[in-house]
Amino acid sequence: MAEYTQEQIDTMIADKVAESRKGYFSQEDFDKKIMSETDRRVETGIQKGLETTRTKWEKEISDKANLTAEQLAKKDYDDKLTDLSTREKAMLKRNNSLEARDMLTEAQIPKSQYDKVISMLVSDDEAVTKSNVTNFIEMFTSTKTDLETAMKTKFSNIPAPKIGNGDGTLTKADFIKMPYSQKLELKLNSPEVYKTFIK
Repeated sequence: MAEYTQEQIDTMIADKVAESRKGYFSQEDFDKKIMSETDRRVETGIQKGLETTRTKWEKEISDKANLTAEQLAKKDYDDKLTDLSTREKAMLKRNNSLEARDMLTEAQIPKSQYDKVISMLVSDDEAVTKSNVTNFIEMFTSTKTDLETAMKTKFSNIPAPKIGNGDGTLTKADFIKMPYSQKLELKLNSPEVYKTFIK
């Protein structure tokens, strides 16, 4: 059996390690490969974007080149007219929104109530906006009136408080024993008497 020197053993080990690492990247080579691939993909994306934009511009230029001067002028006119129409609608809607807010404020509808629905009431057509706001005001006022009437009816059925022991005098002890509804009625009907018992 042949004996090997330490130098020969180290060389054989280095050869085996090198052979086993064939096809693998070092961390530095790996990072370079990732960076290279990233750059390639970014460059490809940029090129595709530029190509798409270039194709779009070429088509627009080609379309314009095929138009006569009169057709080109008409196209420009139509584009500007569309832009103006869009701006006009936005301005009308803004003005109608201000008008609607004024109408709702004059009708004494709290801002917290109409802020939730104002965008549904306003359009770029003034007549439609006024109609929507008027309908909302009528509905809100009607609902409010119905609720107030119902509450008044409910509270008007509360019996009058019995004062004292039947002799017509109300004492502090009697006031303390009274239910809330009777205290409320006393407050509404005789605020001066109510204040004397609250102290």
